[in-house]
Amino acid sequence: MKAITAVKPGDGFDHWHQVTCRSYSVTECRRVVDRRFRARITIRELGALAISALSTSTPPDELIHVTRSADDIRRDPRDYFMLWQMLDGQIGLAQNGRSALMNPGDLFVYDQSRHFVLDFGAHTRALMVTIPRALLSRRLPLVDQLGGRRIAATAPLAPLAGSLISELYRVENAPEDVVHRLGASALDILVTAVEAEAGRDSEATEPRRRLARAKRFILANLEDPDLDLEKIARSQGMAPRTLYRLFAADGTTPIRWLWQQRLAASFKALTEGKAARVTDAALNHGFSDVSHFSRSFKAAFGHAPGAFTRLRRR
Repeated sequence: MKAITAVKPGDGFDHWHQVTCRSYSVTECRRVVDRRFRARITIRELGALAISALSTSTPPDELIHVTRSADDIRRDPRDYFMLWQMLDGQIGLAQNGRSALMNPGDLFVYDQSRHFVLDFGAHTRALMVTIPRALLSRRLPLVDQLGGRRIAATAPLAPLAGSLISELYRVENAPEDVVHRLGASALDILVTAVEAEAGRDSEATEPRRRLARAKRFILANLEDPDLDLEKIARSQGMAPRTLYRLFAADGTTPIRWLWQQRLAASFKALTEGKAARVTDAALNHGFSDVSHFSRSFKAAFGHAPGAFTRLRRR
């Protein structure tokens, strides 16, 4: 699919601000005088994923400082993870009590649903993959612990992940069904690389281990339309309120997480051709109301589920 230029040099700070601090997500940013500001943003979609090529240039005394506060999050419910690959310059990231300075070759992840701070150097260039939470959490149950993590350029899998992002960005003139499958397959590889390098310290405590077990049970029973809070809690030998507390530590609830995983599983079934009809994708993954399923699917992935069945009929 052809890349779309959203910001070009000469557009000015206000246009850049609208694209980055409103179109991607609601954030706030320190203003830079137009005559001292240069930026470029091009975006290429790969199914539910999007890859943006970003560059900025500002004077050393007017560096870009971006924040996403609790108020911003309440006003803007979009729920994505952003996986960045630094190509040039430096960007500082702070989230989840972690802070790091990103250099060329490094990768880092932040969670749009939580407070973060980005500090841009005078000249930066990067690629950014926008990933719906439902797709990432389907592959990585403890995904909520990823925000604010840095993967150093020297890490064993960083070159592989970085090369894959770069190659994906260059894909064009491919059939839409191929693009959707390519995006899904690439995400599997990226998640593997991020998980390996981020480590598994998030399961180091007993509450984290119990949460991971509960999530694995949910993933194994997505097709059960009767799966509810009581059933999940009973399977884990705990009271429903205890289960709520475990999920609250991740900023969610058991049932919200369950529906996110059902959406992700139905997306996978449609894109891989395992569900021939929208109704099949809905009913096979615990949805009983197809209209509700279609609305939720489009809100999560930006496309109506019928778009994927049409692609396969071409």
